[in-house]
Amino acid sequence: MASRLSSLAILAIWIAALWFGLDFAGRQKQPAVAVPTTDVDWAPFFTANILPNLPVTDEFDTPLRPPDGEGAVISLPYLFDGQHLGEDWTTAKGDAALGEPVYSVADGWVSVAYDFAAAWGKVVFICYRLPEGRYPPFVEVMYAQLQTMDVASGQFVKRGQKIGTVGNANGLYLAHLHWEVRTTAGLGLGLGFDVHHDDRLGPSEFLSAHRGDRFKQPLLTRSLTPEEAAKPKRDGWGNDD
Repeated sequence: MASRLSSLAILAIWIAALWFGLDFAGRQKQPAVAVPTTDVDWAPFFTANILPNLPVTDEFDTPLRPPDGEGAVISLPYLFDGQHLGEDWTTAKGDAALGEPVYSVADGWVSVAYDFAAAWGKVVFICYRLPEGRYPPFVEVMYAQLQTMDVASGQFVKRGQKIGTVGNANGLYLAHLHWEVRTTAGLGLGLGFDVHHDDRLGPSEFLSAHRGDRFKQPLLTRSLTPEEAAKPKRDGWGNDD
């Protein structure tokens, strides 16, 4: 177990170094980091070398107010206008949700935890391995625009473990959590909106399909009503739009 942890920690540092090359306009300058000179096709490398060492999990809870998300509001749904690649969740209008705890949706492994500043703020990526025969075999979940992070790259986390708090991307948006469920590891930050979404799954639909022993219990989140969603700035609810 110790050797496995050491190996994955080293891989995490290497992954983080690769990500430093993903530069956003206006991003604060970061300390220079040595980047490996050998190119690696990350997807097959992950599947062959990292995935077999991850814990298998078959129960998923909500990232806000687990296990069922009671009181959480989906302020911008998946594929809004055919392009939103994740879901925006909050618990109150304006910045009242700032500092709301964010939790890991299952047992997994932190692939990246880094402050990217600019539009994304602090971001945590966690990989989750599903039982054999389930689809997809794994997902990498992006938790973005965090105010604080409580985990580090290479760390194992448990379902319901606090990984950070809801932020507002340094005031660029009202407070909310943008999160994505990806079927390919190492895609990078992404744009948040794109017509191409083959590597994404609807977060709420994914949770509903992978609730484990609680699969018959519905999520207790709610989406904005048509009247709320039609108002300018979604009537003050935090989102990416």
